[in-house]
Amino acid sequence: MKMRDIADAAGVSLTAVSLVLNGKPGIGEEKRALVTRLLRENGYQLRAGDMSGHSHSHSNLCFLKYSKHSYLVNGNPGFVTQIMDAAGEECRRHGYNLLVTAFNDFSALNLPELLQSPTTGGVILLGTEIDEEDLTHFAGMQKPFVIVDNAIERLLYSSVTMNNADAVFEAVEYLYSLGHRKIGFLYNSIPSSNDNARRTAFEAALRRLSLPFSDEQICRVFPTMDGARESFGEALDSGLALPTAFLANNDSIALGAMRAMQERGIRVPEDISIIGFDGLPFSAMSDPPLTTVNVPCADIGRWAVNILHQQIRGRIRATSRVLVSTHLHVRKSTAAPRAAETGKE
Repeated sequence: MKMRDIADAAGVSLTAVSLVLNGKPGIGEEKRALVTRLLRENGYQLRAGDMSGHSHSHSNLCFLKYSKHSYLVNGNPGFVTQIMDAAGEECRRHGYNLLVTAFNDFSALNLPELLQSPTTGGVILLGTEIDEEDLTHFAGMQKPFVIVDNAIERLLYSSVTMNNADAVFEAVEYLYSLGHRKIGFLYNSIPSSNDNARRTAFEAALRRLSLPFSDEQICRVFPTMDGARESFGEALDSGLALPTAFLANNDSIALGAMRAMQERGIRVPEDISIIGFDGLPFSAMSDPPLTTVNVPCADIGRWAVNILHQQIRGRIRATSRVLVSTHLHVRKSTAAPRAAETGKE
């Protein structure tokens, strides 16, 4: 497309297109982002100073992909990738580069050198496997800073994660509506802050529905699919008393447990219902397809970048805590319990 065609497509003047191309002010941010995209898609080289409507030196955002043990970061295929991909797209929309640094040892990472660079505008930290002690490494952080996928309370930093409490209640309430009164929780044996938040929310949901709760309803399993299959299978072989339904900490655990039950002749959902959490793509390909809590991972990435962008521009100074809403995706792994169908207790 010629510049005139781009101007027509964006609904702006040819002068406005020239301003964007040369990195000069004088066009609104929304239109600038649209023109920038059209120019880049058509092979135009923008001057480095355009930066989505204002000329600034902080051209990079850092994404720190930390994994303490990697069971959660790498054990739920697609979850973290969706966050990172969306963050990268949002960075490009605002004129930033997203620089990803993956690490599993804080002592091997030169944080001061990485974070004090004048071209680093802000930092996104993947908090999936972060605990409060790890956050001491970021004490005194002077740059805009956002933690994603972490539910530690009373954080000193801005954060974006899913609304665990509402998500768990929606799942438990759905099982209740089907007639389930004996509901268990498949809990990560190496829990993250989100896992702990979901376990707390599970107990609260049962009490809110006037259902009994005891620690015996919490079944700890290994956090990967194969690990859950093995550890839950061992629990079954040891005589675990099954409820009529399970809510799992994540999809990998749910699918591993489902496989262990099927291998022992326990049918899903005829004998027991199960709900996962995360809404990962492979949950739709299980047999039966898994009912799961869909987490809008892309929105987590977009929110993180936008918080940093607004902080860099001085529009936000206070810390922000964003909880993105989830959606229960009902598939074939849940059904009414047989007792409810027959009217027997």
